Amino acid sequence: MPDPFTAAPGRLPKPTAADHHPIEVRGLHKSFGDNHILRGIDLDVGAGEVVVVLGPSGSGKSTMLRCLNMLEIPSDGIVSVFGVDVTRRGADLVALRRRVGMVFQQFNLFPHMTALQNVMEGAVGVLGMSRTQARARAEELLNRVGVAARAHDRPARLSGGQQQRVAIARALALDPKVMLFDEPTSALDPELRAEVLDTMRSLAADGMTMVVVTHEMEFAKLVADRAVFIDGGTIVETGPPADILTSPRSERLAQFLNVLRWAAEE
Repeated sequence: MPDPFTAAPGRLPKPTAADHHPIEVRGLHKSFGDNHILRGIDLDVGAGEVVVVLGPSGSGKSTMLRCLNMLEIPSDGIVSVFGVDVTRRGADLVALRRRVGMVFQQFNLFPHMTALQNVMEGAVGVLGMSRTQARARAEELLNRVGVAARAHDRPARLSGGQQQRVAIARALALDPKVMLFDEPTSALDPELRAEVLDTMRSLAADGMTMVVVTHEMEFAKLVADRAVFIDGGTIVETGPPADILTSPRSERLAQFLNVLRWAAEE
């Protein structure tokens, strides 16, 4: 059977019912010089599952997320995506990133392009769509995330929430099977956060497999299937959000949640 991450572009096999775990992580370590950030992470993410990742600053949660699509190269361990070990030498990272989309805290839109052009770019450059096909796809996605009316505006004319929704549409343009979100609302004020969270909630309802690094507790409780708390580069606690966010078993998670509640009341 051909390896889907070394196959030619356009030949990636579609996920099947046998793809029970789109993402499997075993013994993941990451160091930057003498700074050991991740210390043996084990994690499975099931098809259609929404997993929220919580943790204090410096805990390693964003580093772990970036290792899932090899934006950071693990120091040790295995990351498998749809059964393919993407940490091995020679893995096709372009093909990987077609299957695993990512949305960042900072929107990273091209400032000289309109919203429509930003979304079209990947469909043309990566998927090889004609500009006519890519335009139709981009218009459909901008409508899906609720910013179709701003299609011809450049990022500077968009609110932060609108820019983030364009960034989500841009990631979706490659037709990913998994979406990673790295604190997508942390740079936004409360009203704009709600716009982005509604878009993410819609993706979850459509069955998108999602891993979300966030401090949005209500989103975690209402949308996520599982919460994972990371501290000191290890998974301290994991379970249904309604359980671990209201009755944490570990003292460290209880402390973290108390800090979040205190900050929310300020």
